[in-house]
Amino acid sequence: MRDAIESHLASQASPFEGLPPREIYAQLQRFVEAEKSAGRLTLSDKEATPVEWTIKKMLHLIGMPLLLLLASPLLILIAPFYLFQLRRLEKTDPEPYIVVDDDHFVTLAEAEDHDVTNPYSALGTLKPGLLRLVTLRGVLLVIDYATRHIIKPGRLGRVRSIHFARWVMIGGTERLSFFSNYDGGNESYMDDFINKLGFGLNIFTSNGIGYPRTDWLLRGGSADERRFKEFQRRHTVLTQVWYKAYPGLTAVDLERNTRIRRGLESSSISEQEAREWLALL
Repeated sequence: MRDAIESHLASQASPFEGLPPREIYAQLQRFVEAEKSAGRLTLSDKEATPVEWTIKKMLHLIGMPLLLLLASPLLILIAPFYLFQLRRLEKTDPEPYIVVDDDHFVTLAEAEDHDVTNPYSALGTLKPGLLRLVTLRGVLLVIDYATRHIIKPGRLGRVRSIHFARWVMIGGTERLSFFSNYDGGNESYMDDFINKLGFGLNIFTSNGIGYPRTDWLLRGGSADERRFKEFQRRHTVLTQVWYKAYPGLTAVDLERNTRIRRGLESSSISEQEAREWLALL
């Protein structure tokens, strides 16, 4: 749809000169409807949300805080012991520095940057002990809740380059894995995480062997940029299979296209809103 509108504007620029934004917007609405009627443009309708899914989401939205509230007396009781043990482990856990063969990095680099989006797969090993396992399980529950009900769709915190991200524990409770599709190169992707979600990296990944030392789970860790990038690169594995529905488009492109269609299908629009909508083209 965006391509059709932009091509129409490029080929018919003169008739639009000097027109107010709302008139241009109205003409483009009519153009799109005419293209759809002629069969030259097909736009899929938004699928209805299943009722069962909505019910489950509402139960999850309400149920998790209620469970947390019920468990709060116990959590308050064990919090001092948890924090003491956590800090002790942060100071004493081994911090191995493993040098990876350059061939591994070359193999990864050769598989990257064939599109605006790259895949990312990483595997690591969980530090031993119940505390690390409980911490990781708790973090995954928080991430699951936040991505369902709090974080804006299409973004992970302030990071807007991610198409897909999933954390999974494999091999029982011993192995950590992270899979993602992202825009840009690996270096910029890691910079986004360090600068915008460093605390999130620390909370999750510091439970893995070899991660740079953290301070109370939130500070440190990824702040040591060199050690963190070396850590993530040596745990990166070649992605065998991945899927992208819109080759050639970034996450920002997809968000913009969504806004263009929603704006075009709006029942009413002000002059300012029409001006902002036209700026998307």
